[in-house]
Amino acid sequence: MTVGSIYANMNVFRLALTHHSVKHEFEYDIETSEPRRFRAHCAAKTEGCKWRIHASMMQDDVSIQVKVNPHIHGCASRRRRGKFKQATKFWVAEKRRIKDEHKVTISYKRVYYGKELALKQLHGDWYESFNNLYRFKAAVEEASPDSFVVIDHEVINEKNIFKRVFFALKACVDGFLNGCRPYLAIDSTFLTGKFRGQLAVACAVDGHNWLFPVAFGVFDLETIDNWSWFLERLRDAIGTPPGLAICTDAGKSIMESVTVVFPSAEHRECMVHLVNNFKKSYHGKVFDDNLWPAAYAWNPYYFEKHWKAMAEAKPAAVNYLRDNHNKIWTRSQFSTLSKVDYVTNNLAESCNNWVKGHKGMHLDSLLDTLRQKLMAKFHQRRKLGEKMQGKILEHIVKNLVERSRNLNMDVIGSSNDTGKVSWRGGSGYRYAVNLKERTCTCREWQISGKPCLHAIAMITSIRNEKLEDYVNMYFSVEKFRKAYEGIIPALPDKTQWPESTHSYFMHPPLLKSTAGRRQTKRFKGSSEGTSGRKGRHRCPICKQLGHHWYTCKEGDPNDIAEMLAARGKPKPRKRKPKEPTTDANSEIAIVPAKKRKKNPAATSSTGIRMSGSGSNQVVVAPLAIVLSLPEVQSKEIK
Repeated sequence: MTVGSIYANMNVFRLALTHHSVKHEFEYDIETSEPRRFRAHCAAKTEGCKWRIHASMMQDDVSIQVKVNPHIHGCASRRRRGKFKQATKFWVAEKRRIKDEHKVTISYKRVYYGKELALKQLHGDWYESFNNLYRFKAAVEEASPDSFVVIDHEVINEKNIFKRVFFALKACVDGFLNGCRPYLAIDSTFLTGKFRGQLAVACAVDGHNWLFPVAFGVFDLETIDNWSWFLERLRDAIGTPPGLAICTDAGKSIMESVTVVFPSAEHRECMVHLVNNFKKSYHGKVFDDNLWPAAYAWNPYYFEKHWKAMAEAKPAAVNYLRDNHNKIWTRSQFSTLSKVDYVTNNLAESCNNWVKGHKGMHLDSLLDTLRQKLMAKFHQRRKLGEKMQGKILEHIVKNLVERSRNLNMDVIGSSNDTGKVSWRGGSGYRYAVNLKERTCTCREWQISGKPCLHAIAMITSIRNEKLEDYVNMYFSVEKFRKAYEGIIPALPDKTQWPESTHSYFMHPPLLKSTAGRRQTKRFKGSSEGTSGRKGRHRCPICKQLGHHWYTCKEGDPNDIAEMLAARGKPKPRKRKPKEPTTDANSEIAIVPAKKRKKNPAATSSTGIRMSGSGSNQVVVAPLAIVLSLPEVQSKEIK
């Protein structure tokens, strides 16, 4: 990057500058990026670094020359500040073009083992990673006493084989019990590494409605035995808090396990999974109009209204719901203790998305990465909680203030704390509100812990009353701080973890061979849709998009000939010819239409041109028009 350096074109220059910045561990900000000139300065300019560069096109209108680069860097390395923005996917892709750049052909097997070697250098030996779980357990328990790391194994052919593991940090357990609502969303997601097991997650929600991971587990399959073991370890960690609600999907194994391990908990079923299963057998407008509204109904009266509409349309449908989905899935049946009104298990799905970039790691690295992510999350939110002011979280108060505007309601008080609230406009619905007991007959206030519209209307009609005084303490600043007051200590890398005292070697689980490439994304249901993006084919000859090698016009003819010899001539696409069809009941002959001068007199009432003005003439019409007509009996056209 010295002054006077020449590069083939602007793309080559920018790639070289990117490689230079990655190698020397600095980032730069672009001032000007045009086809003929480029100007940038160091990202640490505000910190005093004077480095800058300017390059422009030479007289040949192609080459790029560095014109200005007067200073060297005076800033420290920026490689350890999270993401290094100059290491883009384009730079990584260029580093992978071994064959194109070095003219070396590498076999698939060599590339595969090279990748495995690189992963081993980065994350350690996969075979040793399961035995290394005991060292991870010792490191966690030494740095954070009372944390839970439980490892289970089985003996097969006199070998101790890994079976499953449970992991919950003390800060997460205490934060859930002291600062979160008694609600857990439990689900699992498949791992994408060599061990194709399941990563189980148990997530809570804080007062800000933010994701709060509590515990993790890893096992091979979603079975009743594995889920029961995971839930028993979870019960050992958190106990059975009063008013605990647990939301799961419709999986048979997890539903039965929750019923056995947490018999007193309120067991909710995810509405999305319920609807997907329901639509396999029943569908129609009446269910589209009533099934989801029944789930969102706060009051039993409104639930029964939608339930009755479905029962009248299809009695078998409601019997199916009673027999196959007998857990709680409607707000009208929710307990008033947990103060969580979710009807879906999206919280657990969000946690799965939170860890999806790490599911291919070795197991010891995966658990350590989850610990690091939790450590960063707790630290960030602990600092945020220290800055908060007031009694109730600010975003809760803002939301209530917004909802208090433009309320078209009438309020009639019966005492200082009670009254009747009704909508204007003659709907006939009215609700009884009790501010002292914090109840409304619509039941939204009792279930969510935040005043409903009827309560908001009554509170704002009373002088000197504040909306935040009627919000449940689960949404207070104090509870938010308690949720994140626990400190998750940092750990050294795995080479420095303490030695374990277990007296045997933990072998990896027995792998099951599967056909095809390892799946990294789950198969989506028919109702979820797709991203809508379609890839474009890249020609292997000229590297351009939009055409195949055998139609390439920009590539080297010798390369095309070599490709033709290796792959053979491509087979032409078979196109089924469109055969003209005639109506067997019609005697009208169909012949190609000829271009004729317009003759209004020779046009029938249907707009079809006649071959002549006399009688007994053959109808001349395009094929598409004739085929679209109904059956016609042969007759004279006059």
